[in-house]
Amino acid sequence: MNRFEGFTPISTTETDRLPSDQIATANWPIAAAAECYVHNRFLHLPEFVSPDLAQSLLETTLDMPSRRVICGDKGISWDEQNFDLGHPSYDFFAQPEAITFAKELTHLDKISHLVCWTSGYSAGEFINPHKDVAGTIQLLICLQAPPNAAHGGELVVGGQRLFLAPGDAIAFEATTLEHYTTPLVASEQEPNPHRVVLVGRYYMS
Repeated sequence: MNRFEGFTPISTTETDRLPSDQIATANWPIAAAAECYVHNRFLHLPEFVSPDLAQSLLETTLDMPSRRVICGDKGISWDEQNFDLGHPSYDFFAQPEAITFAKELTHLDKISHLVCWTSGYSAGEFINPHKDVAGTIQLLICLQAPPNAAHGGELVVGGQRLFLAPGDAIAFEATTLEHYTTPLVASEQEPNPHRVVLVGRYYMS
């Protein structure tokens, strides 16, 4: 199974498509995406995968165990799952197309290590402002989100506020850019909001 199926290939016209391993945000050549990433250490990738692929990846996580993360305060907590080689979520980031994408953005040739996890949030939950302590580049894909930003769950990276829908993604240098999320907010429309993101962290040189 090609787990990159559902990506939006770059195209200059509807009939002139670049190779499938050259994947970036809509209509951006990989060179332009890499230039943006190197300059900002951040790249927003709307509709990076299809909603159907996001749902399929989410379904592979539903029966996996999770642990409760508490970040210094009982009021700052969320669920986390970790995946190893052989699980579809890990294999998604380990396949050649994803590795090529990470190499193109960073201009680095060697990947020594890859870790993969989900972070899951319910009403009132969020992650506080922080910088990560390890990793070269992180690719974060939204698998589940509330219907709109009025329900919280916005991701703030380097001061830029983003509401990611299922399939949207970002690539960023998490050790350099401070990032956090806003608390999920329940409403009559959505009494039990949930947000799940899938993350691949690459260690490169």
